[in-house]
Amino acid sequence: MIGRFANLGTYRELFEVAGLVRVLVGGLLALAGFIWGKSVGAPSAFATSLILLSVGVNGVPIIWGALVGLYHKKVNVDELVSLAIVASLIAGEYLSAAVVSFVMILGAQVEAATGESARRAIKALVKISPRDATVLTDGDERLKPVSEIHRGDLLLVRAGERLPVDAVIEEGITAVDESSITGEPIPKQKHVGDSVYAGTINQTGVIKIRAIRVGEDTTLGKIIQLVTEAEAHQPESIALIDRYARWFTPAILLCAATAWAVTGELNRAVTVLIVGCPCALILAAPTAIIAAISRAAKEGVLIKGGRYIEATASARTVLFDKTGTLTAGEPTVNEVMPAGGVTADYVLRQAACVEQNSSHPLSRAILKAADDRRLMLATPEAQIARIGEGIEGCVDGCSIQVGSANMGGGIAAIPDDLSLMHSRIEKQGATPLTVYQDSRLIGIISVSDPIRPDAGGTVTDLMQLGVSTIGILSGDHETSVQRVAEKVGATNYWAGLKPQDKLDIIDSLRNGHQSERIIFVGDGINDAPSLAAADVGVAMGAKGTEVALETAHIALMQDDISKIPFLIRLGRRTVTTIKWNIFFGLAFNLIAVLAGGGGWLSPIMGAVVHNVGSVVVVLSSASISFAGRHTG
Repeated sequence: MIGRFANLGTYRELFEVAGLVRVLVGGLLALAGFIWGKSVGAPSAFATSLILLSVGVNGVPIIWGALVGLYHKKVNVDELVSLAIVASLIAGEYLSAAVVSFVMILGAQVEAATGESARRAIKALVKISPRDATVLTDGDERLKPVSEIHRGDLLLVRAGERLPVDAVIEEGITAVDESSITGEPIPKQKHVGDSVYAGTINQTGVIKIRAIRVGEDTTLGKIIQLVTEAEAHQPESIALIDRYARWFTPAILLCAATAWAVTGELNRAVTVLIVGCPCALILAAPTAIIAAISRAAKEGVLIKGGRYIEATASARTVLFDKTGTLTAGEPTVNEVMPAGGVTADYVLRQAACVEQNSSHPLSRAILKAADDRRLMLATPEAQIARIGEGIEGCVDGCSIQVGSANMGGGIAAIPDDLSLMHSRIEKQGATPLTVYQDSRLIGIISVSDPIRPDAGGTVTDLMQLGVSTIGILSGDHETSVQRVAEKVGATNYWAGLKPQDKLDIIDSLRNGHQSERIIFVGDGINDAPSLAAADVGVAMGAKGTEVALETAHIALMQDDISKIPFLIRLGRRTVTTIKWNIFFGLAFNLIAVLAGGGGWLSPIMGAVVHNVGSVVVVLSSASISFAGRHTG
């Protein structure tokens, strides 16, 4: 592949500048000139004109690209091919110049078509968003372009149609195929109040939805933006290759000059210039990274850049948040224990009022319990979330705090009668939430959250992959965290943590194993600092998708933690493929340069051999796209 097209993101430019038809026309001109020259016994002026015209069609764009690169002080391998073409013309080898130009451009086309298979899963995302939607205005239906839909609009979506925006169902029941977003092939039942995503398919019912995110702000829009930006986040291997690639051009020029000086044959120097282009080496990492991002996208795993794929390969520590990550994230209220002078319903109502705008799983449990008891809630004021402790706000003129005992001075400050209840809840493995009104403890709410069915299997898989430290970082009490750790098989656990405590633990583990990478898996909402601090932050994306895509390096769109072992296998396979590609690229170039300088390859043969090496690397990388979940 010629240098200015070595970036996979510029394939479209290649098709615009030198489309397939143009390439073939240039090739046919060279063929016609060759046949004409042979038919009359000697190259005529007309035959020469046809061949030079072929050079103009296919060779001039390469030379022009090299000149532009030099003007912008960006030296790449275009210079080598350009020098080879110019040298052939000066030596009177017009046919060689034409054929070399044709083969190099056509080779780039072939590599683009081959490499494009690794990007189909990503590009398919762009195509699934509908262009029009049915908007309901005062009961009337009106078809409008999706670009004209605003947040708050009421839309009608019929069975078989794709959803145009992220929305909440206001009327109707249906099954939604979310495979385009989550990778999960089984449709999900959706009811009033459930969230739905742009690009998914309404399969069975007619629903009315209220738009909450439109355009680029939708989950689909953020996914498209994420995977597009992923190519710009270069992994370490690409940076390493770039450092060495800058020496290739002067090194190959020296080899070509040496071959010419020693043998006196310009053709050998031209061949060295052609085969010396390190295109296979340049393609080694980016093609593998794009294939890996594409493969992960098929599993509903969104990766922000190649550096994070590489980091998972060397991860030997995986840390999990507990609530909503190792647990199902669907906790339920077991019981409400009020203090003297208040009722259980009063305690639950006050807690539910202040929890209304919180997205934490424990908040949803309290709100559901209040709804089941048909409690009338008041609108809270001055809400403040204390990360790692709880939430507080003003309800009916009273200051309400809900969360851990630390919000009211710790366990020691709890009255004796409620202290016994607090201890009993902890021994049961549930989470006690203390409720304070005007700094007075008015009750304790017992909440439990079942462990995910796949949590134990995930930990076992990680151990089989050689992950030495599997830990839980939680703000919950020690008994609850210990019980979860024992059930899933975690090797370490830390309880009662505040966000800064989690950061300190991540830093201490990193200092103890500097060559190893740390993966942290959290819900993407309360764990944002830890997700950012870890080498690889993995967010549970289905719940709190918007936050997950913004804060984490990787998002699991199905909230499926069993994808963590898959990520590590994918990372290891990708790194192995990159290393093999680099070794092959270096060895291939070295052998080709020696063969060209030794006279065993002509310029035309050199152009063919050069592109064969590039195609081999692209095919090697494309194989990642077909990797199974349990292979790496």
